[in-house]
Amino acid sequence: MTNVYLASGFFNESQVRKVELAEASLLSKGLNVFSPRENQNQHIEFGSAHWRQATFETDVEAIEWADVLVAIYDEEDAGTMWEIGYAYAIGVPIIVVHKGEEVVNLMITDSLTAYLESFEELLDYDFEAEFLLRKPYTGSVI
Repeated sequence: MTNVYLASGFFNESQVRKVELAEASLLSKGLNVFSPRENQNQHIEFGSAHWRQATFETDVEAIEWADVLVAIYDEEDAGTMWEIGYAYAIGVPIIVVHKGEEVVNLMITDSLTAYLESFEELLDYDFEAEFLLRKPYTGSVI
């Protein structure tokens, strides 16, 4: 079974709706999903130095555990961009879901394995294939 790290902002209603949709889509495919939104170390005081360290370490370990990272490219969340970069650096394939009209940064477009333009494409994507299907980004970059 494929292990998926789901990178996404979850700081406003729009982002929460998107990450919840992605979580449901990935789980419906029978994948093991780690979503930072669901793993916030709630037993530790939010924002404390201990919480920050624990949350950072948990997320790093989960990216290292993952067979693939799925990122919702939304509002250019700095945390999501860092997670994409770290996954690339350690050789974890990256699937980007981007429904927006904004131009995508070349550091993202040139590090990804597949660029999906909808959650329907995410639902249809074969995460269990021996080799993940490459689908490059073909739009403009910044």
